[in-house]
Amino acid sequence: MIERAEVMRIAKLARLELNEDEIAQYQEDLTRFLESGAKLRQVDVSEVEGTSHVIEIRHPLRKDEVRESLSQAAATAGGPHVVNGYFRVPQILEGQE
Repeated sequence: MIERAEVMRIAKLARLELNEDEIAQYQEDLTRFLESGAKLRQVDVSEVEGTSHVIEIRHPLRKDEVRESLSQAAATAGGPHVVNGYFRVPQILEGQE
């Protein structure tokens, strides 16, 4: 089973606050997920040709042309907090508060 410490490390990276029941549930879920991946690695795919899509997908590309776009003022007009023409957002870097 995946260790509690590993669940806590992943939760910290994802900025999740988990209670004890959730930690236990994630331990079970992540363990089952990793076990299913281990089963898939046992499947012999040596004869299977690699693909990126099961069907061919074609995307028509338009010509890259310079066109008019929104002005900075128009683009930021609906922003909740705009300073000097830019969106102001909360800082999220750890240790930089």
